[in-house]
Amino acid sequence: MSQWNQVQQLEIKFLEQVDQFYDDNFPMEIRHLLAQWIENQDWEAASNNETMATILLQNLLIQLDEHLGRVSKEKNLLLIHNLKRIRKVLQGKFHGNPMHVAVVISNCLREERRILAAANMPVQGPLEKSLQSSSVSERQRNVEHKVAAIKNSVQMTEQDTKYLEDLQDEFDYRYKTIQTMDQSDKNSVIMNQEVLTLQEMLNSLDFKRKEALSKMTQIVNETDLLMNSMLIEELQDWKRRQQIACIGGPLHNGLDQLQNCFTLLAESLFQLRRQLEKLEEQSTKMTYEGDPIPMQRTHLLERVTFLIYNLFKNSFVVERQPCMPTHPQRPLVLKTLIQFTVRLRLLIKLPELNYQVKVKASIDKNASTLSNRRFVLCGTNVKAMSIEESSNGSLSVEFRHLVSLGCHMVTEELHSITFETQICLYGLTIDLETSSLPVVMISNVSQLPNAWASIIWYNVSTNDSQNLVFFNNPPSATLSQLLEVMSWHSNRRHSINTC
Repeated sequence: MSQWNQVQQLEIKFLEQVDQFYDDNFPMEIRHLLAQWIENQDWEAASNNETMATILLQNLLIQLDEHLGRVSKEKNLLLIHNLKRIRKVLQGKFHGNPMHVAVVISNCLREERRILAAANMPVQGPLEKSLQSSSVSERQRNVEHKVAAIKNSVQMTEQDTKYLEDLQDEFDYRYKTIQTMDQSDKNSVIMNQEVLTLQEMLNSLDFKRKEALSKMTQIVNETDLLMNSMLIEELQDWKRRQQIACIGGPLHNGLDQLQNCFTLLAESLFQLRRQLEKLEEQSTKMTYEGDPIPMQRTHLLERVTFLIYNLFKNSFVVERQPCMPTHPQRPLVLKTLIQFTVRLRLLIKLPELNYQVKVKASIDKNASTLSNRRFVLCGTNVKAMSIEESSNGSLSVEFRHLVSLGCHMVTEELHSITFETQICLYGLTIDLETSSLPVVMISNVSQLPNAWASIIWYNVSTNDSQNLVFFNNPPSATLSQLLEVMSWHSNRRHSINTC
């Protein structure tokens, strides 16, 4: 069975990882259409031999032309269009640098082998065991259940708010009717009965207002507890799994589930905020002594707004850590003057935010307090997040052409890439900032082994994702941790040699 056929039979969590490293440099359509031919070529050797790389690139284009000829007979217009576009892109991008296409394809095949090995690798080390706790999946199910319950409760208070509005309209109509009655009618039995009815309605209105505010308070309390315990803890666990995956550990997943929870909570909180605004409108039209709305609404609105701010601040994450396309197995090690990619994601997916959130990338934002070595980013460092940017429909942005500039690199010195943006939504302005895991800058590939050792040391030893002074007083890594990391890399080499 070909390697590509094996890949296609993987579970969805592994297929998502495969999807991440296929882009315009080497489209997945080509990998699929020419699977067997691609696997039969020695791309790794060609990546160091320009003549061989030139021949392979020419043969790749010939293979595409032959496939295009077969497809043309079938009159598949969409496929014909896509293949022509891909051929034009490949020829234009790699014509002057054929060795680069060999590097890209070689890396993709290598990553496929690594993922296949990971899919068949049993959980055994202490680090992996800590990430595979059954309590984690149980907590995730509890989070999803509680988020759904909160969403349902907000729908119920929506009905309560509408009922209050109808009740108040009826009260207002009856009250105005009494005001228009003749003076003689106001002393009648009918008038007295109408006044009693109005008093009962007012009592009911007061009770319903208090009940609605009580339910909203309960929702806010439950949301606060959920966010500051289970949901944030779940997010921190995902970040730790990402750390371990960066140094060769098991592939991480679960971000789609987190996005669903963050988005539902955000929708619920915004809906609750609108309900509180409606209550204020109702109180402005009609208030009375002991009216609970003026006494409780302001405090509740402040709490809801604070929860929205907190939810957004935690929702801005680095989905894919900085990595040079030429060294996909060595993320977080960046060489000056070489492009690297990084992907950001907002876990609150609202249509109103599509193309409205611009993200700015910078490096060593606080370098003056950490080091005398300062780096800058070149390339397009401001981009808008969009749903169309990702294959899974998330609200994300990928920086693909960032380059770092600097000098005097030290492989035991950590740097941070920071991302900033501002959310303007429904009258709220929220400033967001997140950072990549610490990166090591190098100026020569000879520094790569030491830099990679620093990355492993850091991510094995600490859960802190922003300890840039880690190497001022680094802790010792345990033997079991080092042996486990070595086993991951041994499995990688094994998969490359045998597949």
